[in-house]
Amino acid sequence: MNRRHFLALTTGSIISTAISTTATADDQAHVEYSREVYEQALASGKPFLLDFYASW
Repeated sequence: MNRRHFLALTTGSIISTAISTTATADDQAHVEYSREVYEQALASGKPFLLDFYASW
């Protein structure tokens, strides 16, 4: 096994581990946007996702 194969295997296993331990959007509750909910999420100090769509 040469160095490239070793690095590829190591990197692949690290990435697959990181992906499998990451929470998906389906694991989280979907909440309609309001300024109050946004400020509560911001004040909690925990990471959150603000997802939006613009048709223009």
